[in-house]
Amino acid sequence: MLVDYEIKNEKLKKMLEKKAQELHISLNRLMWNYINRGLMGDNVDEEKFRRYHSEEYLKEVNEALGLD
Repeated sequence: MLVDYEIKNEKLKKMLEKKAQELHISLNRLMWNYINRGLMGDNVDEEKFRRYHSEEYLKEVNEALGLD
């Protein structure tokens, strides 16, 4: 799967770049680590899966990141 992303929030981008440097991994690898961690956590708890994939939660995340 190919995923193309752009981090528009400069503060968030700098935080992620700093964390990637600390861990000696690429920013892309760091992003996939977070995605995979979230997916694996969803498999363990069905309630979390429903919450984190609900329209309300996705709207909250989009607002926090300034996405449409």
